[in-house]
Amino acid sequence: MKGRIKMNKRLFLLFIFAVLALLFVFQESQRNRVVKVFTLENLLVGQAHTEGEYSILVDEQGRVLDMMARRVYVNDEFISADNRRYKVIRVEGNRAYCRQIGIEQLSFEEKVEKVMPAQAGGSQVIGVYYSHDDESYVPTQGTESIPGRGGILQVGNTFANRLRGLGLTVIEDQTSHAPHDDSAYRRSRRTAMNLLQKGAAAIFDVHRDGVPDPTFYRRTINGQDVTMIRMVVGRENQNMGSNLDFAKRLKAAADARYPGLIRGIFIGAGSYNQDLSPRAMLVEVGTHTNTMAEAERGVTLFADIVPPVLGVAARPAAAQTPSTAADWKGVLFVILALVIGGGAFLLISSGGWDKAVARLKEFTSIEWVNLIGWRRKKEEENAQPKPREDKREFQLNEERADWQKD
Repeated sequence: MKGRIKMNKRLFLLFIFAVLALLFVFQESQRNRVVKVFTLENLLVGQAHTEGEYSILVDEQGRVLDMMARRVYVNDEFISADNRRYKVIRVEGNRAYCRQIGIEQLSFEEKVEKVMPAQAGGSQVIGVYYSHDDESYVPTQGTESIPGRGGILQVGNTFANRLRGLGLTVIEDQTSHAPHDDSAYRRSRRTAMNLLQKGAAAIFDVHRDGVPDPTFYRRTINGQDVTMIRMVVGRENQNMGSNLDFAKRLKAAADARYPGLIRGIFIGAGSYNQDLSPRAMLVEVGTHTNTMAEAERGVTLFADIVPPVLGVAARPAAAQTPSTAADWKGVLFVILALVIGGGAFLLISSGGWDKAVARLKEFTSIEWVNLIGWRRKKEEENAQPKPREDKREFQLNEERADWQKD
């Protein structure tokens, strides 16, 4: 009996120990778990960055530093708009607690001398693509997601056209990589590789964020409302150092020309295909609650600072050649005007429609006959042998030639 009681006590203590161990493991997993940004439903239907779930990054005193609709891990870092650098030290719920680890000394003037020359002896080719092509802007489009036709495509196209206007060659690839999930980056990898194979010196993967508050990304620059731009660098690729330096130079140039344009630089877990190039950048243009017009204005300003960072002097786009559609329309207009004017003159000078038609027929028939006759005459002349000069004329010609020699 006593042995059974002792065995039961041991089993009870073992049970309590197991429960405490499970509670400890659960608590630690909750402390260090990924911030809840994407629900299982979102992953299944491809609605990431669209449901208003987002991470709040705070300092150790709980003051809000940043917000973003993405997964946040311990050891992620970010550089804020004022160039303070933070590191995530723990994650609780949707809050990521950060510790300041330094201040970045960014200066565009100092960086100009260190700008890496564009590839291929001054290549001016830029690649633009979209891993999440469904991302849209609610105030403009009425929804945050339109698979294959999201407003982000128009915003990226505005970015590409602005770069073209500055004299750069842009290869824009609007291939869809749906559905919207983390695997989209694996599907878009081939697109990024194709752009680099076509000679792109830098590639930009264009996105927008999913923070609900539109004022979080809105700024007034040069008297107009624009969205701020966030750059994202993956810290799990061999080009992390080069890509981060690229992002810093872009921010320094933007701070010098358009202060307040850059929301910050997030250095997060993942690769984002940035292992393919030292100048591969993921950019987020505003959030889903901003208007598309604000996003287009913001990305236009961002495009202005790309050429100098790449060491390429911005220049006006080459002038159109005379063979444009507009010029051909002008030529056709002139021809049409001549035909109408000639017809009117013929009608008036003939004194009637019937006489005008008769005169036109007579003119065309005469001209046609003359043309045929002229051609036949030329053919007959060419067919006949040339008459031989007689001997006397030949001698005169020789004497004339001798006299001319004297």
